[in-house]
Amino acid sequence: MTHGLQGILMYLQPFLLLNIKIMNTYEIKRALRQFTGTEKYHFHLYPGKSPIQLTDGCAFIRDECKAWWLFDAILSYQYEKILRHINFQLWELRQSKKDLSWLLTCREDSNLKPLISQVIEFSDFPLDYIKLYVIQGIVLLPSEN
Repeated sequence: MTHGLQGILMYLQPFLLLNIKIMNTYEIKRALRQFTGTEKYHFHLYPGKSPIQLTDGCAFIRDECKAWWLFDAILSYQYEKILRHINFQLWELRQSKKDLSWLLTCREDSNLKPLISQVIEFSDFPLDYIKLYVIQGIVLLPSEN
């Protein structure tokens, strides 16, 4: 049995970690509200593929949330026959409530069935949901449209 401050800190450690994650999520959501356009386009390269371009908001998501994998996935699907001639794509990444896996989908519009669906077994992505648009090779947040 531990006593004093050390015991209290051991007891509170899981709650402190939870608060840190919530704070980071809050800060990320707050920062995302500032992106209402873009000043610069950022290339996202994937080996053997042509680049897609990211707006400032998507570059923030990629870099600050360590989500290079998300944009790699979006880029890798751009050469699929089903997406080849679709100029507007709605991408959503949503965390499952039951098993903490993730579902990445692509639709032509919000009321249509997904053209692409990919289950992602694990990610430490800090947000439980994000929506992105791909318009003629440029990936942007809805607020930047």
